[in-house]
Amino acid sequence: MRFAQSPIHLLNLGNVSLLICSVGILAAGCSKPSFEANRLAAASFLESQDQQKVDELAGSVGELVEQVFGPPDAPKWPENAPTAVDMAEVERCAGPVGRAYDKVERGLYRKHCVQCHGITGDGAGPAAALLAPYPRDFRRGTFKFKSTSIGSKPLRSDLVKTIEHGLPGTSMPAFGALRNRPEFEKDIESLAEYVVFLAIRGEVERRLLKRAVDSEETPSLEDAKRVAASVAELWVNASANVVEVPLIPDVPPAEYAASVERGKALFTSDQASCFKCHGNEGKGDGVSQDYDEWTKDWTIRVGIDPASKSEWKVMKPFGALKPVVDRSRNFHLGGLRGGSTEQDIVKRIVLGIDGTPMPAITVSETDPNAFNLENVFDLARYVASLTGVKPETEAATDSGTANSAKGAQ
Repeated sequence: MRFAQSPIHLLNLGNVSLLICSVGILAAGCSKPSFEANRLAAASFLESQDQQKVDELAGSVGELVEQVFGPPDAPKWPENAPTAVDMAEVERCAGPVGRAYDKVERGLYRKHCVQCHGITGDGAGPAAALLAPYPRDFRRGTFKFKSTSIGSKPLRSDLVKTIEHGLPGTSMPAFGALRNRPEFEKDIESLAEYVVFLAIRGEVERRLLKRAVDSEETPSLEDAKRVAASVAELWVNASANVVEVPLIPDVPPAEYAASVERGKALFTSDQASCFKCHGNEGKGDGVSQDYDEWTKDWTIRVGIDPASKSEWKVMKPFGALKPVVDRSRNFHLGGLRGGSTEQDIVKRIVLGIDGTPMPAITVSETDPNAFNLENVFDLARYVASLTGVKPETEAATDSGTANSAKGAQ
């Protein structure tokens, strides 16, 4: 009976937070968590499922990375690394949820993100295995929807846009409502800073694991600091890799209809080959479907067939989730993840989607083997027609406001 009464006793004392912790709810905010060592990357680089070997490598590198970046409740910036994040905002996002002495809310990452993306940013939070697609693993340093070239780091504005507007068709919600309250209106920018911190920390860990395997020696603290500086530099210089995306012009209705028809023909041509992944009608049912780079890291690149359970399950003890094909988008569903306006679609055609089978294209007015601007605009208008996005002129007629569709970008 004493055990049955203890929760009531706690409530009578007003110690609700202790009761919550005792039943395992919001445990991440009540305990002192640690950054999980990247055992999956360690197993991949070692090309071994020897748990002792993997744990020794992942543990030694993990301890080194914690010396450089600190634990989740007390993050710090690496010595001598260029300043790539605002540590005041990182500290505000880190740690348990609550309010500090200055009445400013803290622990934003655990409040909004940890249930899906995990404390470490590994995309393996408590809800991750139930979601499709899985939450993003930040540790690879790769982000899908951005303004920079394939292989480059995103701008802060790219991350802010994703957090603010969410990703339609996924479990990533829009946090734009935070803008409606003065005390929360800058939280999205703060969270973007913390995501960058986790991405830098995670990529440094991956690089050190790879170095340890290649050299057969445990990296030193100085090695870790040098790697941290080089990864931070990539983020500092992200703006140098911005790709100028041409603006799609407004055209009269008759010209628009002709452009859509040209786009349809191009979509199903061997030149563009969009149909191979997206299907002849853009329903995402093409014959060519593939896995994303996060999955290939620990499967195909180490000789594991992600379609074979008997092969991929050997990586399960190290944190692997069931491999899922990164299916091409069904445009008829609308709500494109990178944005559904014609200009957004132009951007995705030109830039591709990093980490996925969707490639970037080369735009040239002189190379006969490349796409020219007219090709890009035709394709974008055709895809927009499949999603239900109206032409600019038609949207303006409906709303009485010119360029209403572009104004929503």
